Amino acid sequence: MVVDLHVHSTASSDADFTPREIVEMAINKKLWAIAITDHDSVAGLEEGLYWGHKLGLEVIPGCEFYVEHMGKWLHVLGYFMDYKNPEMISYSHKIVEDRKKHVKKQIKKLNDAGLFVEEEMLYKETPNPMLHTFSEVVLSEPRNKNNPLLKKYREMDNSVVTFCMDWLIPGKPLNAPQESPQAIDVFRLIRNSGGIPALAHPAVTLTEADDYIIDDLIKHGLIGLEVYTSWHNEENERHYEIYAQDKELVLTCGSDFHGALKPYAKLGEIKNNSYEVVEKLKKSNLTTNRHSSCK
Repeated sequence: MVVDLHVHSTASSDADFTPREIVEMAINKKLWAIAITDHDSVAGLEEGLYWGHKLGLEVIPGCEFYVEHMGKWLHVLGYFMDYKNPEMISYSHKIVEDRKKHVKKQIKKLNDAGLFVEEEMLYKETPNPMLHTFSEVVLSEPRNKNNPLLKKYREMDNSVVTFCMDWLIPGKPLNAPQESPQAIDVFRLIRNSGGIPALAHPAVTLTEADDYIIDDLIKHGLIGLEVYTSWHNEENERHYEIYAQDKELVLTCGSDFHGALKPYAKLGEIKNNSYEVVEKLKKSNLTTNRHSSCK
């Protein structure tokens, strides 16, 4: 009874497979449940849920939100949300529009650093450019071929993601700052949509010394912590296992599957991915909603 609770479809713009294709792949891999968690988008959920129901796979409606909290850039997963909630749909549309407005600023930042990137290149890749899109264009543009900044990345198997993490994510040297939604507001959005929040791959944007930030998120309703993920090494896993158990959080599991962008992230291939995780999340959701309705 294997699950994968962090999966991206083409609705994320940086993934390769449609929701239907993901459902079919999950069934072929004998998974019992998946969560489709596209970036700030619920656009792929209706298709995913339809094919999950039709073909016999439990598809959990989810979303991965980019947020800020206490000065840190974080990824928050929402599970079991009503993806037709008007507030959720409005939020997704706003994020896409804000991202489009930010494109020119990010291009200028890269151009000023001597890297060739043009708007039409980005939109050729996707109608919704994200930071990974910038990374891909920078590395594929012939005029950047001899740029010494890129030399080491050309020898890497996972060059697009690595360059993005080193240079383009918030706080890195080539990132054009953009105001991010606050985690507390996104928690409220998830709750208003009937869902529960979990923190994705904490070791990506936090260090062990930043556990106080997760402590604060717990005060605002954090339920799950993605301990088992393609992003974490054994040391990360051990630290967050102990932390999550101590704080009585649900230890979640997700590959962060995209396809070619992250070839090391294989659908369903993560540790401790028993269906028991889904049952714990469902129980937490019922308990939390019951308490909320009594207030």
